[in-house]
Amino acid sequence: MQTDNGRSESRGATIDPRAFRDTLGLFTTGVAVIVTREGDEVHAMTASAVSSLSLEPPLVLFCPARRASLARNLDRVGGFSINFLREEQHALSSYFAGAWKAAAAPPFRFVSAAGAPRLEGALASLGCEVEEIFTGGDHLIVVGRVLALHRGIPPRRPLLFFGGEYRSIGAAAGQPAPDLTSVQDEPAHVFYME
Repeated sequence: MQTDNGRSESRGATIDPRAFRDTLGLFTTGVAVIVTREGDEVHAMTASAVSSLSLEPPLVLFCPARRASLARNLDRVGGFSINFLREEQHALSSYFAGAWKAAAAPPFRFVSAAGAPRLEGALASLGCEVEEIFTGGDHLIVVGRVLALHRGIPPRRPLLFFGGEYRSIGAAAGQPAPDLTSVQDEPAHVFYME
């Protein structure tokens, strides 16, 4: 609803942060580990706010919290890798999120790759260079140009995150999605409400 000054009334509404988080949690995401290198130090963090952005040029984005230690180093590193986790790698997700409770870290290894080291054994990895960094509220929006691709060995079963829990795809066969690579125009579908 518009007010006299043209602003929407809903803009002033207060959204409960927990309800906001729980609602966003109904959107299933994959789980990734972002890796950067600064000198001899390798920094890594778990992220679910990862997305493709552009095919031409190949761009992706991820959104770390501004308070995350990895976010504070982004202006000094030239690149990063995005490593998609397999369904059995939930321990690595917890470890790189800082929620690991055991004394010993779960086994993992970084290997050299374009952009930044990649996580060995991941479902897939993207080696990227930092293209742009924007501020988005309490997070950063980091746009990366993809330099290299790596796909892990089959079976390729991703670790999923839904409703605050790790999930897996299960044995059911999926339905094919439309191939949009040959679409020349992305039409807007217009609907009218009564």
